[in-house]
Amino acid sequence: MQFKSYNLNKDLIRILEEKGYKDLTKIQELVIPKALKGENIIAKSETGSGKTHSFIVPIINNVVIDGTLQAIILAPTKELARQTFDFINEIINEEPFNKIKCKLFTSGEDQTKDLKSFLNGAEIIVATPGKLNFLLNAATTDLSTLKTLVLDEADMLIDKTFIDDIDKIFEKVNKSIIQVEVFSATISKSVNDFLRKFISPDYTLTVDEKNKSNKNVSHYFINTKHQDKYELLLRFIEIKNPYLLFVFGNSKTEAKNIYEFLYNNKYKCGLISGELDKRERRSMLRRIKNDEFRIVVCTDLAARGLDIDDVSEVLNFNIPNNLEYYYHRAGRTGRIGKTGECYSFYDNDSITLPLKLKAEGLEVKYLKFSNGELIQDNSLEKNFKRRKTNNNVELEKEIKKAKSFAMGDKVKPGYKRKVKTAIDKVKRKHKREVIKKDIRRQMVERYKREALEK
Repeated sequence: MQFKSYNLNKDLIRILEEKGYKDLTKIQELVIPKALKGENIIAKSETGSGKTHSFIVPIINNVVIDGTLQAIILAPTKELARQTFDFINEIINEEPFNKIKCKLFTSGEDQTKDLKSFLNGAEIIVATPGKLNFLLNAATTDLSTLKTLVLDEADMLIDKTFIDDIDKIFEKVNKSIIQVEVFSATISKSVNDFLRKFISPDYTLTVDEKNKSNKNVSHYFINTKHQDKYELLLRFIEIKNPYLLFVFGNSKTEAKNIYEFLYNNKYKCGLISGELDKRERRSMLRRIKNDEFRIVVCTDLAARGLDIDDVSEVLNFNIPNNLEYYYHRAGRTGRIGKTGECYSFYDNDSITLPLKLKAEGLEVKYLKFSNGELIQDNSLEKNFKRRKTNNNVELEKEIKKAKSFAMGDKVKPGYKRKVKTAIDKVKRKHKREVIKKDIRRQMVERYKREALEK
C-alpha cells in the first residue's frame, strides 16, 4: 500500500514520494488511518519498522497553521528528539508546509533562550519530558487545546526517570479532546499499567508480537572459548569485511576501550557514547550518516531508535544483561525491509544469556573461530549442560565450607558481610579454575588434531 491510498494532502504525498517514502510499512498501514481520525493508539512494532513516519505524517497533514500548539512529541533522549525533529523538518521545509513552526526543546540547552522560543509559539513541539515540564511551568502554560500527544520509545520514557514529568504533562491536557499515541518496540507490564490510566486497551496495535526480533535480521552467537576478545574483534572484522558495523559495549568504559583498541590498530571508527557532549554527539551522527566510517563503537545510547541507514552487521562485544536491549541493538540493522546480521561474543561462563534468548524463541546459529574462518559450532548446548552440572556440584561444596568457616562457632556482629566476602572469594576462584580447565581442554584438543594431521 502507498501513501496516496489515504486521504492525505496531495502536496504531502508528493513531498513524501520525492523523498523516497512511497510504500508503507505494516505499522504505517495500521496506524495512519486511525491517527488521521484522531484515535488513541498504542503501537508495538519491531525496531526499524517505520514507526516515526506513522505519527509525523498524520500530524503534519492535520495541522492548522495558526500559531497554536497542536502536537507534542516526547522522546527519551536528545538524539531521538533531534532525529524526529529532523524528519519533520525534512517535510515542512517544502511548500506549502513551510509556514508550520516546529520547535525542538531538549535537556542541556540554554533555558532562557528556550523559554523565549517557547513563548513565541509553534504548532508542533518535539521535546524531552524534563525540559518540556520546565517550560510549561515557567511559562504557566496549560495544554487544554492540545490535540495530539505522542510518546515515542515509551518503555524508555515511562520509567523512574521520566514518569513524574509525564504524569504532570498529562494533568495539563484536556482528556476529552486529546489524542494519545504511544510507540515502542517493547511494551512492558509497567508501561501497560501506566498507560491504562489514559488509554483503553482497545487501542493497542501490535505487529509481529511473537517475534521481538526483526525477521530480516539473522542472529549468530560466537564462542570465544576464553580467548582475547579484542584480538577476536580484529579477526571478525577481517573475516566479515563489513560495510557498516556497529560494535556495542556494555558500558562507556568498555566502548571507549574498544574504540581506542581499534584506533590503535589503524581502523578509522566512530564512537557514540554518553561521554560525548551534545555538540560532539551531533557531529558524530552527522559524520556516520555521511559514510565516514565502516565501524562505529556504541553504548546502548545508540540502541534505541537512531535511524542510521545501511548498518550491515551488529556485534555485541558482550550480551547485555537486560535482554530487551539485545533486540534493540539487533534492530540497528535490517531496517525498512533490508537484511542484516547480529553477532554476539560469549564464552562458557556467559552462556546463560544466549540460552535465555534462544528460550524466548530467537532463532540462532552458533559459531566459532577456526583457521581464519567462522564455522558452525554444534556441540555447545550439550557441553554446557554437562559442565554446568559438574561445576555447580563442586561450587556448592566450596561455598558451604567457606560459609561455615566465616561464621565460626558463634554468631558475631558483621557476620553477614564476612560470609558474603567469603562466598564471593570462592566464586571468583572457582571461575578462574573453570577458565583454566577450559583452556587446558582446548590445548589438548588442538594437540590431538595436529597429531592426526601429521
